[in-house]
Amino acid sequence: MPDMIKMTLFVTLIFFASCKSERKPTTEKPSENTVLLPPPAETEGPEIPGVPKEVLIKLLNECTYLDYIFHKLPFSISQSEEPGIDQNISFIDYTKPVIRIPKECKAIGRKFFHIKGEIVYDVDVYLTNNCKFYVFVDKKNKPIYANQMTEAGVQFYANIAQQARGATQQQ
Repeated sequence: MPDMIKMTLFVTLIFFASCKSERKPTTEKPSENTVLLPPPAETEGPEIPGVPKEVLIKLLNECTYLDYIFHKLPFSISQSEEPGIDQNISFIDYTKPVIRIPKECKAIGRKFFHIKGEIVYDVDVYLTNNCKFYVFVDKKNKPIYANQMTEAGVQFYANIAQQARGATQQQ
């Protein structure tokens, strides 16, 4: 009987030892088809939902004025014509929410959507390297919605930056 206990104990010990997985570094090189992804960006704060389609529809139907204030550019922009306002709203990609703001991203400015003279939404504009999105904020500057920027939006801001460089060079 004691031999049977020893044998059972030995088999159990072998079983647990074989279950222990130890990762050994590989010396294999990734194949040519392997895609190496960068580590995910560090993010801050709670999850932020994407802007609801209803908000964009309301802006398209009712927004009468749009202001931009840029943090580092020597001018601001205002739009009061419907085609320009609608185009600007279309720069928000409602199908691609941001979820969380990466720590390295900083807003380059803020835009203000007006309806009948009242500011209804403050929106931070992010446009640096991998940061191309909008964050709608409440009156306490807390994010309420966040969405990616369309390529047309990226081009719009690139044109503004180009105009700003041209304006400062002429002075």
